[in-house]
Amino acid sequence: MQREERTPPDKTAPGVFDDRRAQVEAERCLYCFDAPCTSACPVHIDIPAFIAMLRSGNAPGAAWLVRNANALADTCGRICPSEVYCQPACTRGKQDAPVRIRELHLYATRSERAREFHPGTSPPTGKSVAVLGAGPAGLGCAFELAKFGHHVDLYNDGPPGGVPLKSIPPFRLPEEDLVHDTGMLGRFFTAHDGTIDAPVFGGITRNHDALFIAVGLGRDRSLGIPGEEMESVFPVLEFLETAKKRPHTLRIGSRVIVVGGGNVSLDAAATARRLGAAEVTLLYRRGEQQMLVWSAEIREARRLGVEFRFHAKPFEIVGRGRVESVKCRTMRPGGENDDSGRPVPVEVPGADFFLPADSVIVAIGQDVSADWLTGLSRTKKGFISVDGKFQSSMAGVFAGGDAVSGEGTVVRSLAHGKQAARAIHEYIMRKG
Repeated sequence: MQREERTPPDKTAPGVFDDRRAQVEAERCLYCFDAPCTSACPVHIDIPAFIAMLRSGNAPGAAWLVRNANALADTCGRICPSEVYCQPACTRGKQDAPVRIRELHLYATRSERAREFHPGTSPPTGKSVAVLGAGPAGLGCAFELAKFGHHVDLYNDGPPGGVPLKSIPPFRLPEEDLVHDTGMLGRFFTAHDGTIDAPVFGGITRNHDALFIAVGLGRDRSLGIPGEEMESVFPVLEFLETAKKRPHTLRIGSRVIVVGGGNVSLDAAATARRLGAAEVTLLYRRGEQQMLVWSAEIREARRLGVEFRFHAKPFEIVGRGRVESVKCRTMRPGGENDDSGRPVPVEVPGADFFLPADSVIVAIGQDVSADWLTGLSRTKKGFISVDGKFQSSMAGVFAGGDAVSGEGTVVRSLAHGKQAARAIHEYIMRKG
């Protein structure tokens, strides 16, 4: 599930530029040759070029350049993590502060939103590619394939958008930005709405020259502890999706415990506070330095009043039908490291404690939920196994996004789709 850095939702808020601020910021760019910011951008937007266009007053050209490189340009302008990709690489940062590239990106696309976008496309090739899943990876792949001149059939259960549509909170991603992106992209593929199962998958495979699987994750992992079956224990995807679509149906009470140490858990904690919970506590079995999150997310959670309990692990949820408390055990770093290079937490014997709670949100990760994908090799973590060109163990079947690499960012999944599209193009044109 993709998570990004929080940005303010309205045009006048800090971080969303007006004309004057955009011009001042564009003039700070050094226009580096072989710019490190472009290399650091997963979809490789030509950043100095679009900023130069803004500086010269050519906002339409800047918007076109950004949209042609990034299928979800408005969305990424809002939520792409500025502290991870382009801005840390900015050469200007060695002098004073990095150019605020994401904000200029958003300014360019928003200022030209009313203008219809026409990318450069190749003549029709007569080839047909199926894309399964309309999240960032699927949409990124479909967009690139269409520019190569291929016919694209996109299969998805429901409207396009994936995680940004279903569960990224509206205080981080205003609906209008995603809707504009998906509305623009709809011209580049034929959409098919429906559930995919094994027979449908087989038919799709037979009727196309190649296939790209971008089904994401979708199945929340469970804690596997007593009491997890209670009605006030929420898997995080279910919680975030319900909070976005039907917040009035959630009964979380005044004391909420969130279990997890990633950006999704911080989204859940912030959402719980915005739903009215008086106390929100995030439990994490490691220390703060081992959290796989961005510092802006932690700062925002603390600003909202979220309490952090590090080196703590729940091992029983206590209550009579509904949650009353969580029994926890203190943890400490062990002597061995896991695959991520972080010390494996071990229990401290006898160091147990209880935390009162009305509800628990479980945010410890997700797995691939597409059980019909039985013919493809998987990694030891259950993700789809692919080679360097995103081709799976089945000839002509490619895959990307979270289903391949686990939870990541929207822009990383877009990059997967973009890179896979080029590999698919080479594959089907070589096949003849």
